[in-house]
Amino acid sequence: MFHFSHTLIRYSKTMKKSLILACLLFSSFLLISQIKLTENTLRFEDNQTRQPANIGEMAWYAGRWIGEGFGAEIEENFAPPMGGSMIGTFRMVNKHTPAFYEMLLLEADGNSLVYKVKHFNPDFTGWEDKADYVSFPLIKIEGNRYYFNGLTIVHEGNRCAHYLAMKQKDGTYKEEMLTYHRADIVDRSMLGDVFKLPAKQTKLLLLGSYHMSNPGMDKFNLEADNVLLPKRQEEIEEVVKKLAAFNPTKICVEAPFGDSATIARYQEYVAGKIDLRRSEREQIGFRLAKMLGHETIYPIDVKMDIGQPGLEKVIAADPAKHGARMGELERLGGEVMQMMGGWLAESTVGEMLYKMNQPVFNDIAYQMYLQIFLPTIGGDNYAGADLVAAWNHRNLRIMSNLHQIGCTPDDRVLIVYGQGHIPLFERIAADSPYFEVVDVLEYLK
Repeated sequence: MFHFSHTLIRYSKTMKKSLILACLLFSSFLLISQIKLTENTLRFEDNQTRQPANIGEMAWYAGRWIGEGFGAEIEENFAPPMGGSMIGTFRMVNKHTPAFYEMLLLEADGNSLVYKVKHFNPDFTGWEDKADYVSFPLIKIEGNRYYFNGLTIVHEGNRCAHYLAMKQKDGTYKEEMLTYHRADIVDRSMLGDVFKLPAKQTKLLLLGSYHMSNPGMDKFNLEADNVLLPKRQEEIEEVVKKLAAFNPTKICVEAPFGDSATIARYQEYVAGKIDLRRSEREQIGFRLAKMLGHETIYPIDVKMDIGQPGLEKVIAADPAKHGARMGELERLGGEVMQMMGGWLAESTVGEMLYKMNQPVFNDIAYQMYLQIFLPTIGGDNYAGADLVAAWNHRNLRIMSNLHQIGCTPDDRVLIVYGQGHIPLFERIAADSPYFEVVDVLEYLK
């Protein structure tokens, strides 16, 4: 990921020790600062407080990044947030020869974050002692700039830059810049202005929920207990307080786009004229919007009939080929509902939502469409593929409504929706240049 000059590539032990001591000097401060080390980096100053942050703020960092630094090729790989941390690797290659490696760790440090680095020679012998590492505590986040002590990371879409303050022999600091782009992204600069990525993206927090009001609209439906009971109300209030830490500027709910009745009902709730009903859009969406002083709520749903009459014809024409798979759908759907029913009976609402929003659960929710329906085809009857397309079509329309409600790069948008929609919302947002998905699990702990 960072650090060091061409002399390092010659593996000078003296230089390594000097650089490590310089980095450790940064980590010896424990409080926040507005004092500049270099043009783009800061250091801690006494008697200040570090900005609170959680690992979800760095979720965009996951993936493979390649670039240049110190005249050599550099590469970073970071895993997505899990268990409150992100683990990564770095390597520098000079003239096709490995220069050094790093193990990287982003994790919680009190109520803030710290970036830890451990260095290795090409033969994988370590620079630091066994228990030592270089530490860069987070100072603050300003827009797309992440100020760690002596290290600043600037995120711009599928590019990022690292600025590192390097202490010189005379006690001054020299700034080094490392530039990266996502490895799987074409260099858009050669494609013209129309394909340039926005400098800043709208942050999205996607909360998948079970249907608290038991509308019975899905193929498989969970029997939810009464969330209006005092115990559940306390649990929902706790969830809403946690979500408030995201500080959303807009809250979107599963109701027809621009629905005046939903908006009017929210305003009546804010005025104290009505009580909340059992739906998640009111229990979570309305409640949080009122807590944060929002003037309105944003319904973004699009209703579509995704059923395919031709599906039964395909199955009937070749039951030996398709029947077993359809039977598997019924079995798996029933088992999932039974499992979720057990979760709900044994868990708080917050614990239930935490389980439902695990990445593996989201993946399975969408993969079921591809596993069960996509192979359901007979001749020119593509009913299975058409059903998958219709489901994608609906979710694309829903996500396009984020543009209709006027989301800006400075907005922080919370979407409260049935869990089955979340996998596609994530995929659409990840491929869109306008949005950045924030890890919801960090706000459900």
